[in-house]
Amino acid sequence: MKYEKLFEPGKIGRVELRNRVVMTAMGTHMGDWNGCTNDGQVRFYEERAKGGCGLIIPEFTSVDGESGHCDMIQLGLYDKRHIKSFELICEAVHCHGAKIFAQLHHGGREAPPACNGGKQAMAPSVELNSVVGRETILPREMTVEDIDRLVGLYIQAGLNAQLAGADGVEIHGAHGYLLQQFLSPYTNKRTDEYGGSVENRCRFMVRILKGIRDAAGPAFVVGARINGNDFVEGGNDQAACVEIAKYLEPYVDYFNVSCGVYASASTMIEPYYYPESWRTEFIKAIKDNVKVPIIAVNSIKHPLAAEQQLQDGVSDFVGMARMHIADPDIVKKTRAGREDLIRKCLGCMNCNKSIVAGQNLHCALNPVAGRELRFGDDMLIKNGGGRKVAVIGGGPAGMQAALLMKKRGFEPVIFEKSDALGGSTILASKAPCKQLAQEFVDTQIAEMEEYGVEVRLNTAATVDNVRALEPYCVVVACGGEQIAPRIPGIDGENVYYIDDVLLGKVKFSGKKIAVIGGGHVGLEAAHFLCADNRVTVVEMQKEAGTSIYRTARFKLLALLEESGVELLTEHAIAGVEDGQAVLKKMDTGETVHLPAEVVVMALGNRPDRTYEDELRAAFEHVVIIGDAAKAGTIADATRTAYESCFYL
Repeated sequence: MKYEKLFEPGKIGRVELRNRVVMTAMGTHMGDWNGCTNDGQVRFYEERAKGGCGLIIPEFTSVDGESGHCDMIQLGLYDKRHIKSFELICEAVHCHGAKIFAQLHHGGREAPPACNGGKQAMAPSVELNSVVGRETILPREMTVEDIDRLVGLYIQAGLNAQLAGADGVEIHGAHGYLLQQFLSPYTNKRTDEYGGSVENRCRFMVRILKGIRDAAGPAFVVGARINGNDFVEGGNDQAACVEIAKYLEPYVDYFNVSCGVYASASTMIEPYYYPESWRTEFIKAIKDNVKVPIIAVNSIKHPLAAEQQLQDGVSDFVGMARMHIADPDIVKKTRAGREDLIRKCLGCMNCNKSIVAGQNLHCALNPVAGRELRFGDDMLIKNGGGRKVAVIGGGPAGMQAALLMKKRGFEPVIFEKSDALGGSTILASKAPCKQLAQEFVDTQIAEMEEYGVEVRLNTAATVDNVRALEPYCVVVACGGEQIAPRIPGIDGENVYYIDDVLLGKVKFSGKKIAVIGGGHVGLEAAHFLCADNRVTVVEMQKEAGTSIYRTARFKLLALLEESGVELLTEHAIAGVEDGQAVLKKMDTGETVHLPAEVVVMALGNRPDRTYEDELRAAFEHVVIIGDAAKAGTIADATRTAYESCFYL
């Protein structure tokens, strides 16, 4: 078998698992306001169980009704009403052959008062929790009575999980939440029995683990999520985390190894700048020093990487959270030998961004995720009857729309003016660390072939060409036009656009380059160019990259700074001359000159409204999606395809 280890049955405690794939915990923001689940959330987890994974660990679940919540909408197991609620998830998961552990959580100093009835957060010690881009929180120091109370609440939550039908619990001792705050000297400055030595810092967690084990019995799995490295000065490094694991081992059935705290957030929920399997060293360090099974999240995107992690003895089980959001059928497709159809998580952070913003879960690659009751295949209105649909543009929006319309019984035909499918995503994939964008294009192309969608490359979608199809409707997904400012010198020989640069139409070395536009595209163009050139990014706003989610933004800005890229904010392009860009200061209007042998325009796209009007005048049913409607991201492309075409 190609994936001998991946599909090998496994065992944690006394619980047998059908394979070595674990959907690890990540927030969905899909429950209700009192810690209970709802039909949409139950369906979300059911789809992942149907997809074939061996174990599901749903999102962090609160143990305390009065404190510790890190989200306005967060599952709970602190009240009897939550037993029935969580039972609905357990039943849905078990019906499809998967097992389920509840992850028990208290946020400690990461619990905003706004999520806890205005109550001050509590922590091991009074340490100001101030992370750029997040609310500053000043916690109070926990008393021994507070600790005693929470031990009891964790135990009761564990029993509630057992009553609900869960196969075990995972105590969340990672990511800078309460128990990890006690484990780490970065946040634990106590001098009593709960601070100082490893034994003392582990005492709180040990009491919880022992308490649940004694109350729930030996057949109920009790495990812990821990860090392999805090990646913060003054915290636990790899060696310290190994010592903690060794100390906790007698009290657990398994460890789920992760890393990072909110002060090192890009390591905790990493964006695409981190390579696949980058966590291997510290995971293996723990694995080599304990005997209990190890679940490990390691930014795995490909089944082969998952198999290799198991073959190399890095872990006993492979954890994948965001991959299961992007494609709930990853296990099923892998077993069928259809890896080409797996939608592999981009690491774009769109899921995390949506949760932090207080929205429902959004996935850039899977617009159905979190909306299974609205957009699931069982909800499709299959009224196509073989009628033709013209899809203009073969980028992510166009291909997503074509796939959806095909499933509904229509016969979509994609008109693509270039010689390849992919649209602007091909451009995006050329930036450093963005190769997964090309893999998404490849997956969509495989989907077109699998479903028999007709594709006409090198074919302009003129009104006459489209009319010849006699379509029921026209879906416009042709992207936008690059913005070219009306300034002196815009047609100069030293002026280029991002497609010239990223597609390799031109190459530069040893040049002074001005990239005009400090948005996502401009910063990535600068990242692409900076290895061999001196690059300055010019941005009108006070800050660059404000449209990028903070975790990815901070990492990208750090990479640019390390590479010597200069950011010149509050300046606008006013003209281009030989050997320099003419800029205008936004505050004073003063004209300044920036030495630049090359000027690259990265100001984004805008829709072609004239073409849109022509189509509307010629056809009854016309919908506009993706960048053809408004410049956006892959997430906007796939989402608008579903929203516009699901009921069309």
